Amino acid sequence: MNLGLSGSLKVVGIDEGYFPPEFKRKRLQTILVAVLCDWTTPLDVKISRVTVDYDNINYRVLELLGKFKVKSDLIILDGVTYAGFNVIDPKTLNEELGIPIITVFKHDLNMDRIRTALCKHFNDWRYRFTVIRSVYSNSRIIHTPWRPLRISVYGIDENKAIDLIIRLQKVSPIPEPLRLADVIASGLTKNSGLLNML
Repeated sequence: MNLGLSGSLKVVGIDEGYFPPEFKRKRLQTILVAVLCDWTTPLDVKISRVTVDYDNINYRVLELLGKFKVKSDLIILDGVTYAGFNVIDPKTLNEELGIPIITVFKHDLNMDRIRTALCKHFNDWRYRFTVIRSVYSNSRIIHTPWRPLRISVYGIDENKAIDLIIRLQKVSPIPEPLRLADVIASGLTKNSGLLNML
């Protein structure tokens, strides 16, 4: 990954919005938000819809990234599950895009509980569980000035990733592009009126 002559770094943070529990049974939709920043300065926002517990999150992410006019240098994801158990595969995304990806886990995962939930509700639970387990087992806890974070990295040196995470922390432990994506996605879906329009 090369910084531009101006020292810019185009980073995209991606997160999903809130949805009520009944959306799981009905396979309804919430929103997916991608925020493009130059380091911690927001430049652009793209929004898409994503079906709860479906299997199209990789496609939706590719679709969102394609809407930006500039190519990103780095993508930061919020964990590996979006909109319920719509499972993202950062390794595959990295291979398809050629863009480094850092997955940030805000909370530790209980793999036994995840496996039980997947077995109960999904015919393709083995695939979903394999991706989750692979990404999580690839993760490690890093220390930052704010607090420890758990991350997994693809297509980027781990030490470089740690340095970037720290430099992208602005007002919280969560890297600013990802924090902004969370704020926007959560803010837009707090009112169920928007979700009912999807």
